[in-house]
Amino acid sequence: MNNRYNSLPSRRSRREFSNNPQGLPGTYAGVLSTPFIAPALKTADTLVKGYVRQIDGISYKAVLSATSIADDVIQAGGGSACGFDNGDSVTLSESILTLTDLKVNEELCRATMLNSWQEQLGPRNTADWSSPEYRNFVMGQVAAKTAQGVENALWRGSDGIFANGFLSNDGTFDGTGFAASSLASATTQTIATMTAANVLQQIGLVYNKAATDKSAILSKPDLKFFVSNKTAALYRQAIATAGGGIASTITDANVVASTTTNGQGYNNMVTNQAFGALNFLGIEIAECPGMFDDAIVLAQTENLVVGSNLGSDYTQASYIQTYLYDGSDNVRVTMRFGLGTVAGIAADAIVGKTF
Repeated sequence: MNNRYNSLPSRRSRREFSNNPQGLPGTYAGVLSTPFIAPALKTADTLVKGYVRQIDGISYKAVLSATSIADDVIQAGGGSACGFDNGDSVTLSESILTLTDLKVNEELCRATMLNSWQEQLGPRNTADWSSPEYRNFVMGQVAAKTAQGVENALWRGSDGIFANGFLSNDGTFDGTGFAASSLASATTQTIATMTAANVLQQIGLVYNKAATDKSAILSKPDLKFFVSNKTAALYRQAIATAGGGIASTITDANVVASTTTNGQGYNNMVTNQAFGALNFLGIEIAECPGMFDDAIVLAQTENLVVGSNLGSDYTQASYIQTYLYDGSDNVRVTMRFGLGTVAGIAADAIVGKTF
């Protein structure tokens, strides 16, 4: 069966701002907020490496259409087949990507950044703390931290904050969280808690599930295994010592005994090597810091969709100089943006889980 995923084109912002619409000094709305919101959203590993399909400019919801074409679309012709025979071979379905409104509210003491910033501007008494350069520096630091939270939210969700994670809605990978996730209706495979000794077998179980139940996806060029940093590390250990053999060792009693040892591994270099891109039987292994440990997802990049309102006039970033009003040495950074995930055809994804 061939599947093709389509989506509505990302919406352009409804209006461009020719001037900075400031409610307070340092308030940026619409496209003017992009230099601050984009690093907060787009530098999450799963996004910056292009592991999923991304749609920006959504105001609230987007409809993703999916076309499924059966193998029997070709029919017999000839003189007796002059009529029109609809074989009902084409099925249309759709998924709805809904954004969740999110915010960042951070208060920072300017003195905590003095050491790194002072090197650029000189002594404290001559530093222009309200300069655009310093403001951009502070907001960039907050954006970098926000990106880490976005990475986790995409896969794990967050209880009461972001219910659209690919694998959970509450930050926990269990039956309850998974049942409310974007991949809740995915094809599943039970796996064991992974170690360096069994990780190859567990990934193999997920691959075998695809071969048995969803073999058509194995020919897709954008198919990937999605795993956590821990699982990727275990996989490197496993392939570095794969093989095995028989070797002689000396026991405490000076008696030679035969024992089974690890093999020479990939490239016959054991652990004295660095691995580049990982793959399993030709399928790329995507290392996503936000993924749960002891979880494996086998899916197409095109089938895992992340949407945002980046580039629309529904985003906002602010730098508020509270030290001007309350005698403190604090500034506040706020961001407003929308984020959401959805699977185009969730059943075409394989999820390995321990529960």
